[in-house]
Amino acid sequence: MIGMIVSFFVLAVAVYVMAKIVPGIRLRGFKSALAVAGVYGLLNFVLFRVLIFITFPLVILKYVTLGVFGVILNAVLLVITDKILDGFELSGFGAALLASLGISAVNLVLTIFVASLF
Repeated sequence: MIGMIVSFFVLAVAVYVMAKIVPGIRLRGFKSALAVAGVYGLLNFVLFRVLIFITFPLVILKYVTLGVFGVILNAVLLVITDKILDGFELSGFGAALLASLGISAVNLVLTIFVASLF
């Protein structure tokens, strides 16, 4: 349970950092980052496996493309999150791709850092 809460806050921080770095991402504040983390996390939990199933032939190419298609699927989930929430805006799919890459990178670094604390 604590791991899930920590992951939620790590994702919120990653979203907040990307909103500050990547042009084309607008966020009203950290409360909006928390909302994005909640909606994105829920969409990721519910839809990611469905999208993997639907796009299975492309996912098989994961080993050839080194996981780039997973980043694209995460960008799609960010676009859906943008449509659901008012406090989060993406200027286009390019911003979503950059955000997806950045969020993954920041999330990885923060997860390793937080894991070393426990």
